[in-house]
Amino acid sequence: MASYTRLPSGWRYRISYKVNGQYKIKSKNGFSTKREAQLAANEEERKLNQGYDFERAENFFPDAFEEWFNVYRKGKNSRDNDNDIRRAVNLAKANFSGVKIKEMNRDDYQRALNTFGENHATPTVKKYHTYMRMFIKECIQEGVIFRDPTWKVIIKGKVKSKDEELKYLNYSEAHKLIIALENNLSFKHMSKYIILFALATGCHFSEIIGLTWDSIDFTNQTVKIDKVWDYKYTNDFNETKTPASKRTITIDEGTTKMLKRIKKEQQEFFLKAGLISQYEKLRNVFVNHRLKMVSNNAVNKCLKHYCKKLGIREITCHSLRHTHASILLYEGVNVKYISRRLGHSDITITLKVYSHIIDELKQRESKHVNDIMNRIRVPNAK
Repeated sequence: MASYTRLPSGWRYRISYKVNGQYKIKSKNGFSTKREAQLAANEEERKLNQGYDFERAENFFPDAFEEWFNVYRKGKNSRDNDNDIRRAVNLAKANFSGVKIKEMNRDDYQRALNTFGENHATPTVKKYHTYMRMFIKECIQEGVIFRDPTWKVIIKGKVKSKDEELKYLNYSEAHKLIIALENNLSFKHMSKYIILFALATGCHFSEIIGLTWDSIDFTNQTVKIDKVWDYKYTNDFNETKTPASKRTITIDEGTTKMLKRIKKEQQEFFLKAGLISQYEKLRNVFVNHRLKMVSNNAVNKCLKHYCKKLGIREITCHSLRHTHASILLYEGVNVKYISRRLGHSDITITLKVYSHIIDELKQRESKHVNDIMNRIRVPNAK
């Protein structure tokens, strides 16, 4: 229950409450009337009854954010994910040093995003905002604060993102590339095989080099994507990015034959070289004649060489994934199926990434619908 005292500076309320078995006091003064002090005290008591945590609300936002990262997120996903959250923590330290959780407000938060966005792309601003907002939402859930300072903030960066211009090959360009790569294939030049597999499946590079022979079902022509190869940090197998990334996809007859050819070439070569036991122990599909994993840089160099040679637009290995998806979209394959094939956790991700392609298809479909309706209205129309 609150008590009230009239001081030279105005009316003061004092509220006694218990935290972990110990009594604490919260007070505030400067109110013009006792009634104003009572209304303010009633509001604070209401928060206490709802589980509001006054103690934690006094903590500095950057410090609390960092502690949350260390306890709840660090080491739970990929190292890249850890680095992203750590950068978000550093952003909080740069903009909210000395600011308590309870003092966080929408105006200051928006100004911080605006400043950060001056020298960064929108996806980067959004990524860091996502992690800060995630922590703030948990603060609200646990009764540390009751207002959301991130509510309806505008996420906008002024630096053009690489993703804003989705690069991919069209059907004709992809066909030219495949024909060129299939000439003089050899597992000694594994980059060519990796490019062909990426075009046929839309898999990430880490998923491709993490593929093992026991994940391939030659009879049913399927490939199980259930792990990745961490080529950035550990040079070892790791979990997929999300649970949805674990999937089984179909492969065409040409890709099936290509994989059989790789296996045959490898077995013959390593048997002759006396390295068959090392090869079988490694298990990875896309290893070269030195029993080494092909680097992303090597694949990109090979791809750039062939793009220049063929006079087609230059793309990266990741763009092969976009090429696969775009060809399927243009050929009328169901978007939900494409989303699952790519390992997206939600179809909205697919719709967002390939929005401009889908918009083009909508225009084509709109014309198709109009043609249908015209034929209905005029039965003899051709």
